[in-house]
Amino acid sequence: MISVALLLTACGYGTVGSDDEPNTLLPGDSPDIYGYIMEKDRDEILVVNPEGKDFSHTKKEEDYHEAVRVRMNTDAEVGDVVEVWFDGGVAESYPGQAIGDKIKVVPENKPDSADLYPSEALKKAIEQHTLGQGVVVVESSTYEGEEDQWQITLKNTFSTEEEKERIVVKD
Repeated sequence: MISVALLLTACGYGTVGSDDEPNTLLPGDSPDIYGYIMEKDRDEILVVNPEGKDFSHTKKEEDYHEAVRVRMNTDAEVGDVVEVWFDGGVAESYPGQAIGDKIKVVPENKPDSADLYPSEALKKAIEQHTLGQGVVVVESSTYEGEEDQWQITLKNTFSTEEEKERIVVKD
C-alpha cells in the first residue's frame, strides 16, 4: 500500500532538485500558453496572454504580451480563455508559431444580471475594434450592471504609441 502511494506521488507533477541546485519544473501539467483566443481560422488560433511581462530592465519595451499562433482544430471560439499545450517547440517570431497538442477552455462565470458571458462580449468587441494590423490584447473587460453593458479595452501591441480602444458592448 505504501509503495502504491509512493509510486503515485513519484508520477505526479512537481519540482525536482537538491539543496545545492535550484528546483526544475517537470513537464506535464502546466500549459505552454494561457490567454484569450483573439483570432481563429479553420485550423489555427491566435492565443494572447493578457498578463504583460516587464522586460524594461533589458529592453525598451515595458509591456510584452506572449502571443502564439497555434495550429490545431478546436471547437473553442474567439473570446474564450484557454490553456494550450504544444507538440514540440515554438518558432521564434512575434507572434510565435506552434503546433497544438491539447487545449482546455477555462470555465467562465456570467455576472448575475448579465445576458452575455464574458467571452461573448469580448468576441463582439473584437469584431468591432479598429486597431488595425497587429496583435491585439485585452487590457480590461468589465460588466457594468446598472448600464447593462460591457466596457472592454483592447490594445494593439504593434503600435509604437499606446494605441488603445475602449469598446462598449450592450448586454
